Amino acid sequence: MSRHFLIPEPRIFAHRGDAAHFPENTMPSFQSAIEIGADVIETDVQRSKDGHFMIFHDDTIDRVTEGRGKIGDYTMQELKRLDAGYRYSADAESFPFRGKKIAIPSLEEVLREFPQQRFNIDLKADDPSQAGDYCALIRRCNAVERVLTASEFTGNLKAVRRLLPEMATSASHREVARVFFLYRIGLLFAKRGMAADALQIPEFYRNWHVASPGMMRQIRRKGIRVHVWTVNVEADMRRLLDAGADGIITDDPRLLKKVIESR
Repeated sequence: MSRHFLIPEPRIFAHRGDAAHFPENTMPSFQSAIEIGADVIETDVQRSKDGHFMIFHDDTIDRVTEGRGKIGDYTMQELKRLDAGYRYSADAESFPFRGKKIAIPSLEEVLREFPQQRFNIDLKADDPSQAGDYCALIRRCNAVERVLTASEFTGNLKAVRRLLPEMATSASHREVARVFFLYRIGLLFAKRGMAADALQIPEFYRNWHVASPGMMRQIRRKGIRVHVWTVNVEADMRRLLDAGADGIITDDPRLLKKVIESR
């Protein structure tokens, strides 16, 4: 398993790019995050009707664009005619990116446009059969060493790990839950080996303190990175970094960069 993705150690994960200031998961958002100095751009992919991997979080287009319906009901060209900046608003009143010709990009476009940038790519659909086309695309774009693949679904990750064992991956929801259970009953120290290179977790889930200092300490002893999402408050960033988080996933990479530089 390659850990090239983790060298140098990524600290700033720009969640859907510079999403606090630009429409999420778009070229301008990614370009801004890169200019800020984000180590990694965290993003998501959904498949179009004609099988293309598109940079998009939701399985419907309603929240982001002027369109309606499921992303899988549209071809790539139909999706690219939509306005990906249509609903962005920092103040819930103005919509400064409407009509600016900001399109939904494909994964291949993004990997080729930013050939030096590391990406944390979340496979959103529960469909292990997509792994073959996905891994072929990563190879075709010479991106194996600069991609960390994530998914909440274990089947997706098992398929990706089988096809591209040299690419870094994070843990699925089920894998994280197993690790957390072992920690809670005091047996995490005995667990040998993990398929994932990183645990990407919230600080809290319901009433549980998932990204606790003790949990992070034990995980890091096993050589596994801990990345905490989605953190947008300065005090929270400082506390988590002090507690041992390797990286922070944030909508505001400008703020996180300031925090890290002041430490």
